[in-house]
Amino acid sequence: MINKTNFIFFLGLLSCLLLLLSGCSTSKKTNKTSKAISVQTIAVKKSSGGSSGMEQLNDSTYLVVYDVKNFKKGVRLATVVLTDKSIDVLPIKVDAWGIEGISSDLESICAIPGKENEFLIAESGNWKGNLGRIFHIQVDLSTRKAKLLGSVKFPLLYRNDMDTTGDQYEAIHCLAYSENERIVILGERGGSKNNPTGVLRWGLYNVQDHTLTMEGQGLKGKAIDAPGNWTNPLLKRSITDMHIDTNGIIWASASEDQGDAGPFYSVIYKLGKTNPMNLQNPLIPFDNLTIGREIYGFKIEALSGPQKEINCTHTFGTEDEIYGGVMRPINIVSDN
Repeated sequence: MINKTNFIFFLGLLSCLLLLLSGCSTSKKTNKTSKAISVQTIAVKKSSGGSSGMEQLNDSTYLVVYDVKNFKKGVRLATVVLTDKSIDVLPIKVDAWGIEGISSDLESICAIPGKENEFLIAESGNWKGNLGRIFHIQVDLSTRKAKLLGSVKFPLLYRNDMDTTGDQYEAIHCLAYSENERIVILGERGGSKNNPTGVLRWGLYNVQDHTLTMEGQGLKGKAIDAPGNWTNPLLKRSITDMHIDTNGIIWASASEDQGDAGPFYSVIYKLGKTNPMNLQNPLIPFDNLTIGREIYGFKIEALSGPQKEINCTHTFGTEDEIYGGVMRPINIVSDN
């Protein structure tokens, strides 16, 4: 027979067990809810301007690329309309990608001088000797569709695989040269055993035949070692994008990422100036590379010109791994 004292103890123990079970159930539910919210938040951030490369179309519109791998679904190309009150991201569908299939890891984009609404968009490099393509596209902004006009591959210098980091191009720019040819400047990011520093390489692209000729000094390139307060100078990426302003000054971004969760650190710096129409030496790096602005907490992979309604000189996009990406205007005071 249970006495009163034991009965009260039994009720108390039962209450504790019920509370504990309830707490466990609530905890599991909260964790699931938090995870769902986290996924949704990342998805929103990744579509809010972050990108791996960008080109300005007009005062407020940018064409951007995303570094989605070929085994994943997702937007590869979009326009971003930035105003002083809002930002809108509008995906663009590409009609075809060639015999090797959909793009993998698009890292850069540039307009083709003299060709209306025609651009080069480029993958980062080869994968086990495959891929590593530059796509020549024509974009119809009214229908938000892009047509593939042709493609060509980077020259394969170093192979990428699971154990080795090879060619990693993160910037591309075009200069006028002749009716059917354009000088193409490529920015190798650096930070690897094969390419310890960034490298600027260049060649001649034929817009009709879709061929890229890189040889001699253009293939060897010029080493670029980005300035900055780097945690590990051997792992920094000296070139993550380039922007050439109206004075022919080449601005570049560089970044450091200590893991998918960061911390991230980036700089925007003056790299050099263009030397138009000179195929042998189309760019001249400055003797002293100077930082225009340091940005802590963001991994800049896209760099372009200013939004005209905002007090800024540049606009950048980030690819912040698990945090998604953002676009931000920034004002850099320069003596040039």
